[in-house]
Amino acid sequence: MKQSLLSKKEIYSFAFAGLGQNLIYNFSATFIMIFYTDVLGLAALSVGTLMLVARVWDAINDPIMGIIVDKTNTRWGKLRPYLLGVAIPMAVFTILTFLNVELPTNTKLVYAYVTYIAWGMIYTVSDVPYWGLSSAMSDDPKDRLNIMTIARIMSNVGLAIAIVVPPIVLGLLQDHPQRYAIVATGISVLGAALFLLAFFNTKERVTRPTEVSHIKDFALLKENKPLLQLQSSRMLGAFRMVLGAAGTYFAKYNLNNEGLFSLLGATLILSMIFAMMLTPMLRRYLSKKALYQGGLVIQALAHIMLFVVGYSSLPLVLFLMFVVGFSMGLNDVIMYIMVNDSIDYLQRKTQKRLEGMVFSLHTFTTKLQTAIGLFVMGLVLNMFGFIENVPQSESSMFGIFMLLTLLPAASSLLSLIPMLKYKEEKETLV
Repeated sequence: MKQSLLSKKEIYSFAFAGLGQNLIYNFSATFIMIFYTDVLGLAALSVGTLMLVARVWDAINDPIMGIIVDKTNTRWGKLRPYLLGVAIPMAVFTILTFLNVELPTNTKLVYAYVTYIAWGMIYTVSDVPYWGLSSAMSDDPKDRLNIMTIARIMSNVGLAIAIVVPPIVLGLLQDHPQRYAIVATGISVLGAALFLLAFFNTKERVTRPTEVSHIKDFALLKENKPLLQLQSSRMLGAFRMVLGAAGTYFAKYNLNNEGLFSLLGATLILSMIFAMMLTPMLRRYLSKKALYQGGLVIQALAHIMLFVVGYSSLPLVLFLMFVVGFSMGLNDVIMYIMVNDSIDYLQRKTQKRLEGMVFSLHTFTTKLQTAIGLFVMGLVLNMFGFIENVPQSESSMFGIFMLLTLLPAASSLLSLIPMLKYKEEKETLV
């Protein structure tokens, strides 16, 4: 039996770095919309438009970051140096994004554009090399399954903290004008410190066999059919990724208790972690494709059922959120393993190993699907007559409920389409 080169220290350092990064990312993804609308007083449609504009810019800078990473060659490797340099800027711009600035409304919107777009660029500098490192630490399938399972579990612990803790602290600081900035500071300092573990305690063992040239190599990604199918699936599933943001409105306005968001979020994330812990066992019997598609079907059914039964019974809502979280947890680990597989696939086909480019596309998809989801949220809130910080009309509450039910259900089913023709290479289930 092949002996793993990875120590527990290395695996858990990588995983805790993911926890730190996800603390920062998911705090922003979950609370940025409600911060912009309910604190800065920006129109929901304006915020949604900001998200799309930011992602158009990402279409330019994400591939550039992937090329830069693949052309990097230092004594620390091509991925790890960026993890050292980006931690502090990532924390600083997260705090700046959540400052409650006293400015005219139009100037506030300009400030939001500048800080949020800068934050997105810095996040790219962290995300592309971090997840690329997961394929450079080992080329053994069992190692990679172990790395990704633990890393995704810890990343979702970070997601849980980012969803559960802030509403509690925000409630304690209810009258403080900078309450979001205070929470962002705590989240950012802890997240950045943990993220640095991936630099100090890991090694890059899998290296590219040939020199990467210039931007023309990005065209090689069109040869990576498995990656393009997966990213297409994720794009069609965009509304699956903003349940946290939708949940903030649902708890505050439909359930009339903002604090219940912590309970909803905790239920969702605990079920995701539970599913991730089961994933290695399920992989002994089911293919990656089967697990990925199964998760999408289960999630769609849970959202549809929630729409049918309504939200008069909180225990039933929590149960269905548990089912949703379980299905998302299955998808999460498998998705990252598929991305790593696609790096190997492209290397075999083109003789070039392009972790940076592959994960730049993955990172871009992550941010774009969030942006599309938030943009649609803005459209729906505007369409159904949402007005911030007042009791909502029946129409507005129905629109918010749709954000948690019919839209993610449709999104889950659409995600199945690109994966129908996805082909896994023959493998031994591990």
